[in-house]
Amino acid sequence: MIKRQQIVLCITLSTFGHVASADHPTVAFGAEGAGPVSTIPAIPMPAGSWGFGVRAEIINNDAFSTQQLEDFAADGLEGVHSIDKITSTSLSLSYGVTDDLSVNARLPYIERKNIRESEIEDGVPEAHTHGDSSGVGDLLILAQYQVSNSEKTDVAIQFGIKTPTGETEVKDKDGVRFETEFQPGSGSWDYLLGTSISKNINAFGYHANILYNKTTEGSQSTEIGDALSYNAALSYRLGFDENHDHASHDHNDLEVTGVEWDLLIELNGETRAKNEISGIEDENSGGSILFLSPGVRVSAGKFGGFISVGMPIIENQNGKQTDIDTRIVAGLSLAI
Repeated sequence: MIKRQQIVLCITLSTFGHVASADHPTVAFGAEGAGPVSTIPAIPMPAGSWGFGVRAEIINNDAFSTQQLEDFAADGLEGVHSIDKITSTSLSLSYGVTDDLSVNARLPYIERKNIRESEIEDGVPEAHTHGDSSGVGDLLILAQYQVSNSEKTDVAIQFGIKTPTGETEVKDKDGVRFETEFQPGSGSWDYLLGTSISKNINAFGYHANILYNKTTEGSQSTEIGDALSYNAALSYRLGFDENHDHASHDHNDLEVTGVEWDLLIELNGETRAKNEISGIEDENSGGSILFLSPGVRVSAGKFGGFISVGMPIIENQNGKQTDIDTRIVAGLSLAI
């Protein structure tokens, strides 16, 4: 059982997104078969093991109305954007190089619905509709190395790179190229470094992590702001058998004991610096957000699934940006 849990936990490392704002998916990982949903667990994969996953993140925004955008333009605030919804669907692959080192890859497909902007057209304030943006995003490669472990506690570090493989030439309904922040790919090489800790006490699991995302300048002379994510999670195994302690199992022993249910509650936070275009800061970008995210997951043998609904409890966006109503994360996994 512990081997299956290790595999599906580590699939989490290949579900990287971008920034916690109304314009981007979040910098969130999270297990796709056991443990937390968006918090990175510290449990390693066994050597030679594979994990496969699909994960969908849906961000529903409190979009600006047409009147609000026209008012922004009339007040001299051109370039304020509004997006109704963002969907990021990712395919992931994980492999245990050794019992302490795992390598993970993730490829997303990102959709942004109803992108609009405050503009002055022929001296008249308007809410210009650009339409939808969609395409394949940037490939992420991320590694996790376990630096310390005891009977029930694991500590690990993460390090990775985001490659500029995503689409950066997507055009709006008028044939005009979208700004980089609304493209599926950023066109930049970005770097990640983080640490996490996991501890299990009987039916309860405790997890926490921090992750820093260092960005560089990408397409159209745009640099998406650096980001820091911070997460904490509590999980509870329904029907836990105190005499069946997973931590005591051999890591090479793969058991199938039927369907298992976990109840989850997480705090998922992110702080993002402002974007820069040709070295000039975009005042309507970046900020901080904290989600309270209850969820549930089910696992059966090599298969797992989960759903989590995040609700903002703190939201401090810079300048004029739409607020987030809800963030829904759901996925499936296979461990072999």
